[in-house]
Amino acid sequence: MKILVPITLTDAMLSSSTIAEPAAGETAWNAATSYTVGQRCVLTATHRVYENLIAGVNATSPDQALTGATPRWLDYGPTNRWAAFDGVVNTPSTATTSFTYVLLPGFFNAIAFYGMDGAAISVSIKDAPGGTVFYTYSGSLLEPPVDYYDYYFGVIRGLSKLVLSDILLYANPEVTITVTGVGTVEAGMIAFGDLRPLISDGGIGGAQYGASAEPITYSYINTDTFGRTSIVRRHSATNMRVSVVLPKTDADAALAIVQSVLDVPAAWIATDAAGYAGLNVFGLGSGSLGYESHSHAVLNLNIKGFI
Repeated sequence: MKILVPITLTDAMLSSSTIAEPAAGETAWNAATSYTVGQRCVLTATHRVYENLIAGVNATSPDQALTGATPRWLDYGPTNRWAAFDGVVNTPSTATTSFTYVLLPGFFNAIAFYGMDGAAISVSIKDAPGGTVFYTYSGSLLEPPVDYYDYYFGVIRGLSKLVLSDILLYANPEVTITVTGVGTVEAGMIAFGDLRPLISDGGIGGAQYGASAEPITYSYINTDTFGRTSIVRRHSATNMRVSVVLPKTDADAALAIVQSVLDVPAAWIATDAAGYAGLNVFGLGSGSLGYESHSHAVLNLNIKGFI
C-alpha cells in the first residue's frame, strides 16, 4: 500500500508544451471587448477559463470579478494547457494525435497518470535541464485483450491509469512526456510526487484480499410516480475500501502518513499488481488503525474517489 502526495506545479515548472495557451478554441481576455453572456475567455496569468455573466465591456480582470453581489465572471475551469495539472481527472488536456510536455518539477520519485486516452505514452527524465537521461519509459495506453475472442471481436479498452515509481531523486530533473494516438488524445491528470509506502522495506504485510472498488455516479436519476425514469448523465468516480496488515513497528509511521493527507487529494495505490486497477484511486482518504497484537496492526482505509 502506497500513497502519492502530488506536487503543486508552478509556472516555472512547466518549461514548454506543444499545447498552446490560448489553445485552439480558446480566446485571450481583452479589456476592450464587449462580451455576451456565456462567452468564454482565458487569462494566461491564472491559466483559467472564465465565462461571462453580464454582457458588455468591463476593464476589470475576470479573476478580480468573481464575487460580490453581481459577479461578472464565473471561473469555468483550467486552460487546456494546464488542465492535466489541476488535480481533477475529468478536466483533461487534449490535442489532436499527440502532445508533449517538458517539466521541471523538482524532487519527486513517482508519476501518476489518470484519465489517459491515446495509443502510447513515453517518458524521458534527465538529471538536469539539457542533462543526461537516466530514466525512460515507453508503453501502450491500451489494455491487452483477455482472450482470443476479445482480441478479434472485443472493444478496445484504454489503460486510463498508470504509475511510474522508483525514480531516482534529483534536485532539478527535466521530464519530457509525450502521448500519441489517433484522433483526440487526452491526459486527465498528471501528478508528480513523493510515493510513500506504508510498510518499510522488508516488512511483512500489505493490502488484504477482500478490498473493494465501488463505482459511483453523480448523474441525476429520478423515477416519477408513474415509474418513468429520467437520467441526466454526469461524471462518475470510484471509492475504495481496503485493509492493510503491517508490522506493528510500522504502525505509528503509517498512521502519521495517513493523518498528513486527510484533507489532501492523493493517489491511494493498494497494489500495483496486474488486474487490480480498481484499487488505484485518486481522492481523499480516512480510516482507523487497530493494534491487533504485539507483532502487527491493521489499517482500515476508506477512499472517496474524485471524478
